[in-house]
Amino acid sequence: MDIKSLFVFSACAFSLAATTRAGAQAKDTAQLGTVVVSATKVPRPAATLSQAVTVLLGDDLRARGVTRVTDALREVPGASIVQTGSFGGITSLFLRGGESRYTKVLIDGVPVNAPGGSFDFSHLTTDNIDRIEIVRGPASVLYGADAVTGIVQIFTRRGSDQGRASLGVRGGTYHSLDFDGDAVGSSPLGGFSVGAAHHSTDGIIPFNNEYRNGTLSSALTLAQGAAGDARIAARYTTAEFHYPTDFTGQPVDTNSYRVQHRLTVGLDAGRNLTPNVQARLLAGNNDVWDLSEDIAVPFGGTAPQHSASRSRGYRRDVEGRLVFSLPSDATVTVGGTYEKEHENSSNASGNVGAPAIETDSFDASRHNIAYYSELLGNLTDRFSYTVAGRVDDNSDYRRFATYRLGVNAAVLPALKIRASLSTAFNAPAFNQLRPTLFTVGSPDLRPERSRSAEIGLMTNFHPDLVRLSASYFNQRFSDLIQFVNGGPPNSLGSFANLTGATSNGYEAELQLTPARNWRGTASYTIVNPRVTEVDPAFQGTDRAGDELIRRPTHSGGFVLSYSRPWGVSLGAAVSYVGKRPDTDFSQFPSPRVTLPAYTKVDLSAEYPLTGLKRGGLTLNARVDNVFDKRYEDILNFASPRRTILIGGRVSTLF
Repeated sequence: MDIKSLFVFSACAFSLAATTRAGAQAKDTAQLGTVVVSATKVPRPAATLSQAVTVLLGDDLRARGVTRVTDALREVPGASIVQTGSFGGITSLFLRGGESRYTKVLIDGVPVNAPGGSFDFSHLTTDNIDRIEIVRGPASVLYGADAVTGIVQIFTRRGSDQGRASLGVRGGTYHSLDFDGDAVGSSPLGGFSVGAAHHSTDGIIPFNNEYRNGTLSSALTLAQGAAGDARIAARYTTAEFHYPTDFTGQPVDTNSYRVQHRLTVGLDAGRNLTPNVQARLLAGNNDVWDLSEDIAVPFGGTAPQHSASRSRGYRRDVEGRLVFSLPSDATVTVGGTYEKEHENSSNASGNVGAPAIETDSFDASRHNIAYYSELLGNLTDRFSYTVAGRVDDNSDYRRFATYRLGVNAAVLPALKIRASLSTAFNAPAFNQLRPTLFTVGSPDLRPERSRSAEIGLMTNFHPDLVRLSASYFNQRFSDLIQFVNGGPPNSLGSFANLTGATSNGYEAELQLTPARNWRGTASYTIVNPRVTEVDPAFQGTDRAGDELIRRPTHSGGFVLSYSRPWGVSLGAAVSYVGKRPDTDFSQFPSPRVTLPAYTKVDLSAEYPLTGLKRGGLTLNARVDNVFDKRYEDILNFASPRRTILIGGRVSTLF
């Protein structure tokens, strides 16, 4: 699809919307529930979407003592979290059996993935978060590269007419200590929220396993009225993680550590040009600085050497769009985006006490221009549809087009069916396309591609008591990028599009409100991610039919909470992770192994010592891994055992 085709597509969208039945009845908004902004270009009720969406509220997570985004994501159907051992270890998300680089992560609308899609979740906290929206299924038609199996978007809290401030502290196992403070309110400029937090722990290994995390966040609503709205948000995180383990998981290093600084700033502004036309401008900036250092005796050497790796990367993007409101609750959105990615890094080493000598460096940039159009509408009050298309034109790889077709229909008064067909892609990383110290450049790499179909059922027999949904998804991934060993004369490796895979499965979700002040959610996922195609040039061990590593076939969870307004709050979460394959890197050649299934139980409680209607003091406690379960997300990397945290929070109105 070229630019001309996209404009034809947009014109067709206008035509289809204009012929939508004008007599459709108005929706009963009381039955539509949560409004989601991440699944389409304009906010839509979750009950009308053609894709599965989970929304986690920041207040609910904090009431249960959940401070890390990864712990929250473990409750999402189809989400598999893999962490390299202790707190602060590299943490990846495998969504619906796809690769860890296939989930796009956004903070207040700003993409934060590294070029190529990878993202380390270990430093993301729930401090000052309003909500997390997880869209399961392809979203490249909305967000471009990386959004192959879904997106995770984090939103900072908005301001409030009623000002409130709080200060909390807790501590416990592994010498863990958490401090946080936040405030929401309004000012002459508009509503605001600010937050600051510090988290620290000595880790689960007796030496060189400390982790420190500091987060500052803020959001300001500059304007909100009939003429338009504007909001700016910023989040800064600094983290330091000490890791004694080598690549096999053995604790052998007493001084290796890494540091990361991340600054994300996003602007979202809209102007109502007419009662039926709105213009929106979005701009974002994500800067990341990384440093890794170590002192060790190199292989075959006798004297210790100091080594350091430094890198800086950024994404800067701007998006403009026009939203046209048409009859029968239909909207057409047309827009374009410009994004620039940059990455530079260097490695240096030398004898301890002597100046370090730079051994190699890397510097790369690219830009992407995209055009898109999206039509959302209702043929009747019981049938909604989505038609969307997008073209990405990148300076590094060939032009790529994606689309989405989706419907949501009420087949019975209390039963809905939704279905979608989508395509998506993942871009090659800089170090795959360009030469490095260890590889030659592979400039002819194609983006990894996917095609996904999904169908789901949603019941609404007694929405105030129980909601049930079930989905089947079928995903096919092709042109997967793999490493190729080098040969003479320099033995430098390269990359090529060599394999294909599928990941098909089922998800079921249950939401319960069994009694006043009680709420429960349960989910279960069955997924079958497997290799389907292997090019003869592929030199790895994967063969057609092999399972993809570190992704369980069966997983599920249950969360039950009890809370009273300005009163006691109780929570329990149970997560089950089934058997999954992994690789034993402590042996060569590295054989495949099977990690055993495990079930983990977490409990939490809050108890007010004073009335909280106008502020007061609350005691809180959380116990992770109540039954002290031994388990590993990655072979030979132990996970935290039973962790007890106790603290308090004081809050006040102003």
